[in-house]
Amino acid sequence: MRYLTCVTAFCLLIILPFFAVSQSPVFSQYYSSGLYLNPALAGLEKDIYLGMNYRSQWGNLNLPFTTFQFSYIQPISRNGSPKRHVGGLGLSFLNDVAGSNKEFITQGVSLALARNFHLNRSGDNILAISLQAGASQQRINYNDLRWSSQYSAFTGFDQSLPGESTLTNERVFNPILNAGVMWYYNPRPKNLSYKSTSSFHGVAVSNIIRPDGFYLNSKDALSLLYKVHGGFTSAVSRKLELSPNYLVQLQDERIQVNLGMYVGYTISNSRDVSAGMKAIVGAWYRYEDAIILSVGLSNANWNLGFSYDSNVFSFSKAFGYGSAYELSMAYKIVSKNGYKRFSSPLI
Repeated sequence: MRYLTCVTAFCLLIILPFFAVSQSPVFSQYYSSGLYLNPALAGLEKDIYLGMNYRSQWGNLNLPFTTFQFSYIQPISRNGSPKRHVGGLGLSFLNDVAGSNKEFITQGVSLALARNFHLNRSGDNILAISLQAGASQQRINYNDLRWSSQYSAFTGFDQSLPGESTLTNERVFNPILNAGVMWYYNPRPKNLSYKSTSSFHGVAVSNIIRPDGFYLNSKDALSLLYKVHGGFTSAVSRKLELSPNYLVQLQDERIQVNLGMYVGYTISNSRDVSAGMKAIVGAWYRYEDAIILSVGLSNANWNLGFSYDSNVFSFSKAFGYGSAYELSMAYKIVSKNGYKRFSSPLI
């Protein structure tokens, strides 16, 4: 038992700072955490938006990560006839905790400003460009780590015994600078038909300012994080819509690919389908990593989503089968400005 505990402490010290600083947290419901995915999404949201994601990962492997993300989006409009949606302002907060005793903590706050460029007069073909800036801190709680020097042959673990010296900083502060572009096309259906298809695609770059690492006088081993994402939402009938979508992330030599689709079905009998209750189910495959299943409920004002990751590929041989669950909640204060709504995956 003592040997296993020492090995765990060593792995936490060596591996988790690498993940905590160099590898950004991952959300399965990435469109529910829009500002974290791409700051340009602040420009496409037409209503005041408040949302949060909570993710618990790898708890069954004794290497847990818990991540919380909050977003607030305020649309920006220009008065005139007609009133024009010109962009958005987005505030986001991230808290990521790693380790069985919460040894490694990452926190960050950022502000995104997005500007919309209307590519046609009808306002259904939009290009949004955004910059996101803020600050983050990462810290190691050394007092919560267990070292081999703190074990006694007679009494076992003794926290009063001194730990081991390291060459790492206990706390580092870094600026945040990200950028993103989104293209969104949502043509009005012909002949008042409910059948329509919208398209959305984006590119984002994170960590434009390379962060400092935990090791003294060093920079983070990894650098820029590139994200390419998008999809389609198709209303195939008055109550049924399909939305296949993708996400590709590239950081140094590592690549992550998510492919999947959600299906939404309006379960209320309201004549106004857009205001009705919608049930959502979805499935995604994260290449050579996990299978993701999601369910949710939504209406015009709020949505609730739950997803489960079965990490059956990348860790199964070394650590056993990992898993994660994620909860998302969002609330919109719907405006009466007559804007055509942005349609994107809800989970």
